[in-house]
Amino acid sequence: MNSFIGTLLLLPAASALPSKYRLGDLSGDIALLYSSLSSRQTDIKLIVGLLHALITQEEDQKIWDKIYEALARTRPIPQPTTLPPSRPSFTLSFQQTPWSFNTGGFVDTSERRKEVDNVLREELLPNLQIDISDFIPTIFGHTLGLDETAETVFHQCQEEDTPLYIEGSGWTEWPLSAKEDLVLEWLQDLMKRFVAWTNGVRPAASRQIYQGPSTYLDGSPVKRKMDAQMLVAVELKSNPIEDGQEPAWLDLATYAREVFRTQDRRFLLGFTLCGYMVRLWHFDRSGSSGSSSFDINRDGLKFVRVMLGYHLMNDEQLGLDPTIQQSDGQRYVEITRDNQIERLILTEEIRKHAVVAGRAAAYSWQFEERPEEGELIKEATEKGVKNIARYYHHETAQVDGKNDDIVENVRRALMKTCGRTRFKQRPFNEPDASASEPLGKSVAGRSRSQSQSHNPSLSRKRSSSTAQIAPPASFKRSCSSFESRHSGSPTHNRVHRLIITQDPGKPIYKASSRVAIINALIGAVSGHESLLNAGILHRDISIGNIMLTENEDDGFLIDLDLAIKTSNDRASGAPSKTGTKIFMAIGALLGEPHSFMHDLESFFWVLFWICIHYGGLDKTGRVKRRMLPKYEKLNYADSRELTKWKKGVIDDETHCERKFPDKPERTEDKRSYPAMEAVLEKAEVNPNVLKSSAKST
Repeated sequence: MNSFIGTLLLLPAASALPSKYRLGDLSGDIALLYSSLSSRQTDIKLIVGLLHALITQEEDQKIWDKIYEALARTRPIPQPTTLPPSRPSFTLSFQQTPWSFNTGGFVDTSERRKEVDNVLREELLPNLQIDISDFIPTIFGHTLGLDETAETVFHQCQEEDTPLYIEGSGWTEWPLSAKEDLVLEWLQDLMKRFVAWTNGVRPAASRQIYQGPSTYLDGSPVKRKMDAQMLVAVELKSNPIEDGQEPAWLDLATYAREVFRTQDRRFLLGFTLCGYMVRLWHFDRSGSSGSSSFDINRDGLKFVRVMLGYHLMNDEQLGLDPTIQQSDGQRYVEITRDNQIERLILTEEIRKHAVVAGRAAAYSWQFEERPEEGELIKEATEKGVKNIARYYHHETAQVDGKNDDIVENVRRALMKTCGRTRFKQRPFNEPDASASEPLGKSVAGRSRSQSQSHNPSLSRKRSSSTAQIAPPASFKRSCSSFESRHSGSPTHNRVHRLIITQDPGKPIYKASSRVAIINALIGAVSGHESLLNAGILHRDISIGNIMLTENEDDGFLIDLDLAIKTSNDRASGAPSKTGTKIFMAIGALLGEPHSFMHDLESFFWVLFWICIHYGGLDKTGRVKRRMLPKYEKLNYADSRELTKWKKGVIDDETHCERKFPDKPERTEDKRSYPAMEAVLEKAEVNPNVLKSSAKST
């Protein structure tokens, strides 16, 4: 049963059809249905009609009608959880910026592909642009001498005794099977010859094409090392019909996410080579964009220009962050403070989130509409707020003498032409125009035969050999129709900002004892109250934002990116705010106006999560954290599914009393601050806590 639903989720049509219940496409709703069925939280009887339509191989339109019907039957109806306040309210009363969730919010998870893909898709699809006409000149137009060098190399390819390229036929050594390992060998050999013919034109550093491990995301994040030197991401597929389809792009996006996790990046370039069809891609903190595809056998010179372009571009042109510099083995940043340049040595790696479209980390990519985090930290410090990281400096990063942002400085002319905003969807009797036979040698016929369906129950009544379900007629649109209604929709701009605070520390999850954990929580709760009294609501309590002092005797809060002044009478205008939903209050998950009580409940979930995953210290003194599949899946759960689980924890008084002295409050009351601190202080002197801490130290 789950295999049927899983198959629907992978079909291109699922990403083309609209959701009836939220912004976005139908794939997210199908993913939630799949999750709820897998966890047995949805009765299979509710989708009997859909299963019958699939098994009996109904027509496509009837199947999609049954899918919408099944989603309507299984959709939970949220109930409000916060009681009306009995005192003056600190809740923000205006319509607030909606929450969104991305792959940067995963906590204590092994991040396996099948779970990550659904979230990554939702993260990137809303701002996707493909078939951008000026993509290649925008990306490669600033590479000095590229056109002349490419023409020289391409001419040499045709003048060899045994030509590498024949006009009207294509690349003579192209592997007819288009198997990925053979194509990789072909590319490696081709690039060696290209470089030899460049007449001394060389990049600043040696570069080569290499293959990463095939089990890319199958293990723990700490075991992945393949991206440390990656400059350009490449995904190879043997079938040209896969060009422009979601799976190839999604595979490349997983590489992009890992590169952003491990490198200091403004953006990442890459390409997909599906059979003989190549498409270029750009990933940045606002999403992804792609070129039109072209046939490397028909457009040999263009292919040479692209490959040499990647080879000859400098690190900044390839997306590495030039504001983080290196000299004499030291990494540093330079800031201008009090009209003087200061060099700040980076003794440790800057914390980076494993996310593509998101705000990143210490070098924050904020929506330009949002209040500057640095200004909020500065105001809090000037007002004497305690237990909050104290202000030192903030500025907007400068690249090429300009304020660094996505629209003007990273994407540049990519924003001036609008491409399609969806992956192409084809009726089954309509071949892909881009997969037409090239001149001379071709792998099209062979590739199409390889892509025939292995699932007869889904393909027998369809005219195509591929196993997919076409959209119902009422949802089919021509590309031009879709573009005419969506062209010009802006990519929301993000600004590259640096925030520096004075106080060193470490995250609460690196505490060396239970007492240290409690110290961190007491300090953070106190800091949250002090911040609220200064007129600022934090709104992003998580294990990454609660810090311990170096000697572990106090705690403090960091990261005011989502913070807001309580005096505000309107939302910032940013398209969304991204939180770590594992730690979000039930009411916040259900869209209630954000109150300080929601943040206090988040402290409860932080402590709950630490109790589950904290494993003490190993023999080297490093904190051990347990990976528990039972809780790991909550990272990928829908907000409603997560809400249901959290309400179960709260309602289970035996469970709560065994782990914590009290349950989180629901009514809005500032007396909750001293009450929570008293509970934590009582736990701090509990003999069992002290005994455990003594063993740890």
